[in-house]
Amino acid sequence: MTAPALHGHTGTVGTAASGHERRAVVGASAGFFIDMFDIYLPVIALAPAMAFFTPASIGPATTAILGGLVFASTLVARPLGSIIFGWLGDKVGRKKATVVAVAGAGVATGLIAALPGYQSVGIAGVVALIVLRFIGGVFLGGEYTGAVPLAMEHSAKRNRGRNAGLIALGFPSSYVVISALTLLVLTFAPAGSPTSAYSQWGWRIAFIVGAIISIGFAIAYARGVEESPAWENTSTKRVNPFKELLAGPNRKPLAQAFLLMTGVWFSSNASIVILPPTIATTTGLSAVQTSTLMIIAFAVVTVAYPLFGMLSQRIGRRAFFVLCGVGSLLAIPLFVLFASGAVRGFWAATVAVAAIALLGVPAFGAIGAYMSERFPVEIRATGYGVGYSLALIIPSFYAFYMAALSGLMPLKLTPTVLLGVGGICLIVGALWGPETKDRNLAEHTIAAERRP
Repeated sequence: MTAPALHGHTGTVGTAASGHERRAVVGASAGFFIDMFDIYLPVIALAPAMAFFTPASIGPATTAILGGLVFASTLVARPLGSIIFGWLGDKVGRKKATVVAVAGAGVATGLIAALPGYQSVGIAGVVALIVLRFIGGVFLGGEYTGAVPLAMEHSAKRNRGRNAGLIALGFPSSYVVISALTLLVLTFAPAGSPTSAYSQWGWRIAFIVGAIISIGFAIAYARGVEESPAWENTSTKRVNPFKELLAGPNRKPLAQAFLLMTGVWFSSNASIVILPPTIATTTGLSAVQTSTLMIIAFAVVTVAYPLFGMLSQRIGRRAFFVLCGVGSLLAIPLFVLFASGAVRGFWAATVAVAAIALLGVPAFGAIGAYMSERFPVEIRATGYGVGYSLALIIPSFYAFYMAALSGLMPLKLTPTVLLGVGGICLIVGALWGPETKDRNLAEHTIAAERRP
């Protein structure tokens, strides 16, 4: 590393340092885009074609459960991926772990695009879909595990909040791109029966695009991003990161990060994944109008994320996440209003959806910075990955919780419970942990953690 680069990480941003920082942040944002693109593939692109993988004789409830399993399979695999690639990120480097993880995910996504349907191989088609989604989830569990800590370790302290928000742009922008792509394909490949054009081949286009951008990203990242100087300079790579994460003083940060991220995932699932079908059943809008308003709403969120990150840098991460929890609770009456059918018309629905999204998902604007600041450099990739992705498991089965809650309240109102749980977990998780925005990531080591 040159002297200017090292100076950039201690507070004076030189030309070399700012270049490394910029490339690392762009790379992490692109990687996050690919990660979220993969998550939304079954929710958006595959949803109109689920009849291709299921028999006509099953009812809508069973179809919804199968769809939920396809969605959840990639999420429950991510903790395993975060352990594997977190270990690699801490032992052999953040950069190498990121490249292998994203390339592997691209291969799994490409194989899904070639799958046969129920009419050809019966239920084996949807089983293969779930298995490949699981494998892809293992690999993608390593994407943010390596790329985000690397970007934060390259970032000047004062830039970490802003950079975390820029990385988070990959989240709403992926939703916008995949929704727009699906709408475009539906214009020339209509959906409907298992033999319709979209069911036969239209849905495959999004998966092929996902595979191409994953492989392309892996190549570009390998060529353009430098390894983290904080990782390169640490002298204790001999530690077992996963064992160290579960030992001594690191257990509490992991438990606290798990609670905080559980809140993030509950709130985001309730305010994003569940919204489209709610819109369709309560507003009378067409599928095209629903997709269009979701694109507009998430374009607004895209602009807001860097602002959320900068806010967390100004007021502190703890205060910011407490506000995020309060926002999730404030989204509940909005969701009730929406689900009751009181919101009618395209622009009224667009404003309501944008408001729910802004209240339900702002935490992602600072998560990249906070989760990197929470763990020592020797186990940062493992801690980030496990804390971030282990929390995915419980919220990922939201469809089953909603089905159970429907015995107590109308199904369309059950997401309000998820918003409430998410808000409470966010508030408690934030207050349980320390303020971290001023930590020096290079000096935050295991030895420092163990000092009395």
